[in-house]
Amino acid sequence: MLPRELVSTVQPTAPARPAEGLADPRQQALQRALAPQLGKALHGEVLTRLTDGSFVVKVADIPTRMLLPPGARVGADVPLTLVSVQPRPTFQIGTGNPVFSEAGPPLPEGADPAKAPLLMREGATAASVARATALLQAAAGGAAALPGGAEARNTTLSRTGQAIGGVLAAAAKAESPQTAALGRAPVVGAPTGDAAGIAQGLQQAVGKSGLFYESHVAEWAQGGRALSDLNAEPQQQAAREGQRPQANDPATAQFINLQLATQEQAQVAWQGNLWPAQPMRLELGREVENEGQGDGGGTEERAWHSRLRLNFPGLGEVDARLTLHGGALQLRVSAGDDSAALLRRNQASLAGALDAAGTPLAAFEVRATGSQDAP
Repeated sequence: MLPRELVSTVQPTAPARPAEGLADPRQQALQRALAPQLGKALHGEVLTRLTDGSFVVKVADIPTRMLLPPGARVGADVPLTLVSVQPRPTFQIGTGNPVFSEAGPPLPEGADPAKAPLLMREGATAASVARATALLQAAAGGAAALPGGAEARNTTLSRTGQAIGGVLAAAAKAESPQTAALGRAPVVGAPTGDAAGIAQGLQQAVGKSGLFYESHVAEWAQGGRALSDLNAEPQQQAAREGQRPQANDPATAQFINLQLATQEQAQVAWQGNLWPAQPMRLELGREVENEGQGDGGGTEERAWHSRLRLNFPGLGEVDARLTLHGGALQLRVSAGDDSAALLRRNQASLAGALDAAGTPLAAFEVRATGSQDAP
């Protein structure tokens, strides 16, 4: 669904190269320090400008390093809002335009800023590019929150930068944010306990949601995907009906923004019906943990996080959070009082079934939403 201006030709995918590590202890310490400020309106004091053009900004008495629009000056007060801490702390700068900047810890004494980039040197995600472009777009229009508007107004953007900035601006005009891909059909045709069938249905629903359409087009161009697979995705269905997505349409822009967020955060959200008249929401995410830091021989291990929310006629609302790490499953469930008691009584059966499937239950916690006491 990305506009034509953003995708000129489909080219072979280059091998991935290492990016700036997210597991840096200094970066993790900064994330922990800023986490309590998430969503809050803050004031940043510009302390110094580094040789690479980035700035050291003190936010809530915490020094951070970030990019600011042209015209920013040492000593200036910058209005900020912390919008995210993962995978990197991200601030909205000002209040009138969608201007974003990722933040990192200040450099160690004597470090060369040019050799320690804020953004990923290789493999930058589309959302990171979009944020940087949005920052430039705000500068081109004159960032009212900062001095030096004349310099900002003289900044020019490429057509691609203008297109990305237009998409982000259009997405901001939507009445309500789209936080998940929407399923058009139930995952399975009828209520069932067939776990394999449900898993296959979920894979199809998420895979054909349109979130990964552009990468699927690239696979098709390289002979790795059938055209019939593409025809099942909403972008192709709209094209067959003669509809051409308009990037400045809020609904289209919202979906593109969701695609960018999915790519950047390695998280997928899907909302639809598990079977007819049975709504559900599924969230999937992946993180990379570096074990054995400091010994030079650590190995990366992926932890997968899922959240499943359903409202059953008999059990009521059930909110399950799952973490799969090292081949073992950790499960935390919130449910009504009666349902929570039922789940606790059947813990042994659940553990036995998971063991038989080769996934041991490492932790099991049930919280009754009708009471204040955790189990």
